Amino acid sequence: MANVTKIKVRMYRAGTGDFFLLRFMKGSKVSFKMMIDCGCIKAGKDTFTDMIKDLKSKTGGVIDLLVVTHEHADHINGFEKSSALLSQLTFKKVWFAWTEDDQDGVANDYRENRSELGIAVNAAVNRLNGLMKNKYYESLFANEVGGEFMLKGKRRFIESLNALNSLNPPAPLAATGTPLPTMIEKLMDLNIIKDRASADCLLPGETKTGLAGAEGIRFHILGPPRDFIYLDREEADGENFEKREEKSKIDFAFLSALGASRLKNDDAKLPFESAHEAKSSTHDHKIRSEYEKGGNWRKIDHDWLYSAGSLAMRYEKSINNTSLVLAIQFENSERVLLFPGDAEIGNWQSWHKNMEWPVKINGQVVNKNAEYLLNKTVFYKVGHHLSQNGTAKGKGIEMMTSGELTAMATLDFKKINTGWLNTMPSDLLGADLIRRTKGKFYFVGDRAKILSNINTDRVTVKKADEKILNDLNKKFDGKIYLECEITG
Repeated sequence: MANVTKIKVRMYRAGTGDFFLLRFMKGSKVSFKMMIDCGCIKAGKDTFTDMIKDLKSKTGGVIDLLVVTHEHADHINGFEKSSALLSQLTFKKVWFAWTEDDQDGVANDYRENRSELGIAVNAAVNRLNGLMKNKYYESLFANEVGGEFMLKGKRRFIESLNALNSLNPPAPLAATGTPLPTMIEKLMDLNIIKDRASADCLLPGETKTGLAGAEGIRFHILGPPRDFIYLDREEADGENFEKREEKSKIDFAFLSALGASRLKNDDAKLPFESAHEAKSSTHDHKIRSEYEKGGNWRKIDHDWLYSAGSLAMRYEKSINNTSLVLAIQFENSERVLLFPGDAEIGNWQSWHKNMEWPVKINGQVVNKNAEYLLNKTVFYKVGHHLSQNGTAKGKGIEMMTSGELTAMATLDFKKINTGWLNTMPSDLLGADLIRRTKGKFYFVGDRAKILSNINTDRVTVKKADEKILNDLNKKFDGKIYLECEITG
């Protein structure tokens, strides 16, 4: 049977979020259709309508493989917002990361921890929003020197926390001590997945071959890692990844203080040791009243809520690192298309830790490592919307040495959380990719605005490369997608 000779990659203009259609071609005939994610931050009800209609027209309403990389709004909210349209399509197979497997003990443990953290974050955000709505901070800083400045700071913090929390799915009301529902369950509830048997949860190190219609293609699974240390790791200093001390899986003190946890209420799970609790005695009330005579500024009633910032960051970061990472490889030429979702540094780093994938070369099956796959990468879906920590440097981009590299980035300033603007795009990464691709770089958003943020004092972009980039992108001005073709 003939092999796939090329893959057409269509990137839909949903906004800052991933929505892809890949059509595998045998000559001029489409033999296999693959969809990756369906999401966008700040997506409205009609954000995906025209794109899904286009998807249906290009596939005949049948998708051979749907890949859901991870559970962040900018990758999955289209499934819920457009469930009526998507439920009309047929998805033969659906791939998820191992974290969605309800038969996997490690996955259940991870989702249970996320359930606890999600409840805590939501509770803290609701309380802080309530304080702002009731003008608590206006009264607190009314007579303080620099009060307006401090009020502005509180508002910015709460706005940023709201934006960060909007990435995450709502925490179930009664989920404490219970794993979060899997994405499989959610898509079945939305009638997008019709048959549980069609869903597979994949492990790092696996290779899938022989898919009907995708003959001649290997699907290598690189991530996410099963080690919690890598799931929490998001930063790197050159080749030296920052060593984090392993934290407790659940912030029991924070949960107990919120009243969100139903776990056994022993001293180990209280905000403070019981010896330091204020007792309801006349003496204690007298001490409290004397202390508070100094003014509202002395009160710390709500200050502990501000730790919600670090808690929300910890919650959000680990989800990015649960991204299902695929290296799609042509068997004959060994060329690779890399789709890392929103994988951050820990995920990238884990690929290089004693992992290999079987590759058949000249009739012999040999095991190859991540560096080999990166060396062979000719298409790169840029991780985490061109952020500074969504693409590894030494163990990532610097290993993409092919002179035929093409890249696509899902970054759009029209639909983006304002708090992301200080990291998206990374000028250093953007300029490096423009150089490596020789201008074969597609942006889902306004390229002029993106390029103006890449052309900084720190980097230089060749005019010739920028011209090629603009010429390629102009072909799709006014369209709801951009598309490139990767030959095998």
